[in-house]
Amino acid sequence: MNGFIAVHCGAGYHSDSLRKEYQRTCYAACRKAAESLSQGGNAVDAVEKAIIELENSPLTNAGYGSNLSWDGLVECDASIMNGQTLHFGACGAVSNVWNPITLAKQLCIKQCENLSLGRVPPCILTGPGAKIWAERMGLQIVEEQKMISSRAFRNFKHCKRKLKRYSVQNDLKFSPLDTVGAICVDSNGVVASGASSGGVSLKHEGRVGQAASFGSGVWAVMSRDESKPSIASCTSGCGEHLIRTQLAKNSAESLLESSPVLGLDKCLKDKFLNSPFLWDIPERLGGTLALKYNSLAAEGELLWGHTTKTMCIGYMSTEVAKPKCVISYLPPKAECGHKAVVSGVPFKLTTQCPVLQWEIKTEPTINGSL
Repeated sequence: MNGFIAVHCGAGYHSDSLRKEYQRTCYAACRKAAESLSQGGNAVDAVEKAIIELENSPLTNAGYGSNLSWDGLVECDASIMNGQTLHFGACGAVSNVWNPITLAKQLCIKQCENLSLGRVPPCILTGPGAKIWAERMGLQIVEEQKMISSRAFRNFKHCKRKLKRYSVQNDLKFSPLDTVGAICVDSNGVVASGASSGGVSLKHEGRVGQAASFGSGVWAVMSRDESKPSIASCTSGCGEHLIRTQLAKNSAESLLESSPVLGLDKCLKDKFLNSPFLWDIPERLGGTLALKYNSLAAEGELLWGHTTKTMCIGYMSTEVAKPKCVISYLPPKAECGHKAVVSGVPFKLTTQCPVLQWEIKTEPTINGSL
């Protein structure tokens, strides 16, 4: 199966010294997703494979190497949404599951099952209950300490030292926000979205962020009408800000405007930066990666926008050998949390008869800023 995949390593701050490492991480995630599609996997499978690669990297704040809680433990959130079935699966505050995204995928898949006595399959599980369910599904369970990377532990110690000088309550500058995510459209036109996060440093035990919250971390809707586009998105940033504004749902739906770039630009301004739900937040920190695909025209657009200093994005199709990676920067004079930048890449899917095959061609990047 062919298709198009896009991933991100978070909206936050990406050091120039680690630029090549972030690029390699995005490359590997894109290739894993493309490989899954080439072997017959669908969009949901591709999203899972991409995020597994991102979770396994100590560079990202997801899965292994996630930020540590106040007590020095890893507690992960993750979710997946299938745009075809509109089913959603998520897990929150999970400590022992090696790849939380796989747990989220299984919860999403199980939404289709009927349970006896009128019981309803769970779509979100947290904490010990999520671990028990994962064990029953045969997922890899590890000791809590195995989830902690040396990088995350150093950051944990750094944050603790800073607390001696001032409150961490409203300071996110030293807390990596590099939550990961992926979106995909496959050769059947199915769209899917996934997200995984370790949350902010020194968070309270049991805290659940946007990566496990419906409409806030992921969104995917496959159009039943060929004349209307399918949409998908995944977000990154401060989870509390994203939950209050349901940025994933709003940013995906903003692409339905006649100009997706202007639509996303307007969404970040009106529904995030100027959102009444964030009236008490001095800096609104967030980012989104989204796509719009029109099956009738066989073309789409990939867009990203953020209010943080940087956002790292990778994308590719199954038709090319090498992914592309972009580190998007907020304009030099723009203040983080107060301004946003929007960029994107259109792509075209060309069908080849008699077998349905899609060739994805990228075109010049489009840019915009608030």
